[in-house]
Amino acid sequence: MLILAGEESGTDIWAVVGAIGTMLAVPTALLVGWIAYRAVWPRRKVRWSARVSPLMSHSAAHGGGLNVQWSGASLLRPHVIEIELTNIGNKDLEPTHFSSLPVEVTCTTPVVALLQERSEPTVQRVLPASMSSHGLSLATATPFHRGQVLTYVALVDGVDPVIDLRASLTNASIDRRDPPSPGTERAASARSRWVALAVMAPFAIVSTLVQGYDLIQLIAYEW
Repeated sequence: MLILAGEESGTDIWAVVGAIGTMLAVPTALLVGWIAYRAVWPRRKVRWSARVSPLMSHSAAHGGGLNVQWSGASLLRPHVIEIELTNIGNKDLEPTHFSSLPVEVTCTTPVVALLQERSEPTVQRVLPASMSSHGLSLATATPFHRGQVLTYVALVDGVDPVIDLRASLTNASIDRRDPPSPGTERAASARSRWVALAVMAPFAIVSTLVQGYDLIQLIAYEW
């Protein structure tokens, strides 16, 4: 009798497993197709961000007697700006994609000095930067490789610098995504965990049902 009960229970369980498997089949196929599409279809995209960091507070500069100088000239409201560009597409960007025109990084305050320019990986050439009257100008004479990260650090002087970027891109897109604040970053991390849980939950349920069925079969066999 126990064996018959186990078989009936097993039939019910496999019916549930089959129903869940059927429900998961379509989204799984769509997910696999979407991944294949993104891997094959050319996608050229640049993401950039800007970080502005004051070297000292207004009160420290005017009430604390602090003074920052560059090449002998005093700076009233110095800031360090860090510009990061990443090729997040699946193809390299050639000079023709930029219409052979430079990428212009604009700033509402004067640029005092270009402190650093670097590329990651280091074996790939950086797009050389030069100072201009309105910010930085990045030459596009060399390819911007897939997965390459370019970082530029500059010293500016003025109140509340505002950074923008202009590029003449053909068959490509560019968007801005600045580093999140600590509170925003925690909220995004929590959302990511809930999404991962929602995705993995059906698979965990199916696995639990299968293991439960195996346990029922084992108990029935032992009896």
